[in-house]
Amino acid sequence: MLNVKYKQQKEKLEIMTEESSLNHPQKLTELYRKFYRANKKYNPKTNAVLKPIDIASKTILEADPSFAGETLVYVVAAEVSKLMDRVHASTAEGRWIFKKREEEREAILKFAEYFVQDVFYETFAGDRARLAGRQINLIRDTCEFLYRLENDKDNKENPNQVDDESE
Repeated sequence: MLNVKYKQQKEKLEIMTEESSLNHPQKLTELYRKFYRANKKYNPKTNAVLKPIDIASKTILEADPSFAGETLVYVVAAEVSKLMDRVHASTAEGRWIFKKREEEREAILKFAEYFVQDVFYETFAGDRARLAGRQINLIRDTCEFLYRLENDKDNKENPNQVDDESE
């Protein structure tokens, strides 16, 4: 997908690179959709759609400031993994994708690495206040929109699949 940004002062369009912070919601959504989906196929609740994002940001905000770098990645991965344990046990809302838990843990770790390193440290400069503020809400809103777009594509490709939860 080509990303384009209009530079008003220069009056020109710039091609955005894969590393652009504008790609964070897309990359985050791609990463967590590899291991997690909301229960409902049609019109899932927002909190179900964004559960991995919410857990990752909440974990960073609540973690002791001494947890940093790779340790923080592992703490976030552990919390998301606990969510997936509950999803597998049907005690939390959501659907798992991987049958092999080893593959699931690898996908969770990639998501946690990206969230902590690229979003929290690089984009928010490790500033917890920014992670708790308006910027994370913009990322959440965009991730939800992108998730729903992908869900719509899945529903068009597999229209006969039954919803996991009745309306």
